[in-house]
Amino acid sequence: MKREQASDWSLEFEKAIATSGLADDISRCISCGKCTGVCPVAAISPSYNPRQIIREVLLGNYERIVQSEEIWRCFWCANCAATCPSEIKYPLLMLYIRYFSMSHGAGKKHVDPFIRFVTKARQEAVTFQPGKPARLDEIRALRSSLGLSPLRIVSGDGIREYQKLFEITGTDEWLNNYQETPEVPINLSYLDGRILVQDDSNSGSEREA
Repeated sequence: MKREQASDWSLEFEKAIATSGLADDISRCISCGKCTGVCPVAAISPSYNPRQIIREVLLGNYERIVQSEEIWRCFWCANCAATCPSEIKYPLLMLYIRYFSMSHGAGKKHVDPFIRFVTKARQEAVTFQPGKPARLDEIRALRSSLGLSPLRIVSGDGIREYQKLFEITGTDEWLNNYQETPEVPINLSYLDGRILVQDDSNSGSEREA
């Protein structure tokens, strides 16, 4: 497994973590492994290890973290935060790492479905509406039976107000920057050195992948 060098560290990444206010937070990690022990993702995906991710953030292993598929597997159940004796806010750390990765073009395949959802919401001021005609027909029939309009109607003023919120919160700018950022490939870099595999050459002994 390739060893990371100090020359590979990113001061930009270090600054982003520091700005998040989580740098001192994660430095309290005692590597007890409770986060990994209660993580449902780690239970089904042996390559995912919250304790190891925290360690590599502290070591500044920027490329290994940002370009990894692993950071997109956390779904914020917060079991890790609830059981951590050092009260580390690991879900927030994952949020900042993902934002940083997205700003560098990584993880677009995970984010694009949400971008389409947000873009539709901005255009129509409706955050959810089924795309299948059959489901829309069911909704129309149900709403009509209740004396409502067949579908939700948002006034022109309402749409413009909704779009103004996108503007003043910086969401428009973020969306434009995201869409213009070229996509970079992500990989299973955490897989190497994380899983114990069977070594057939040594009668059942284990070795690191």
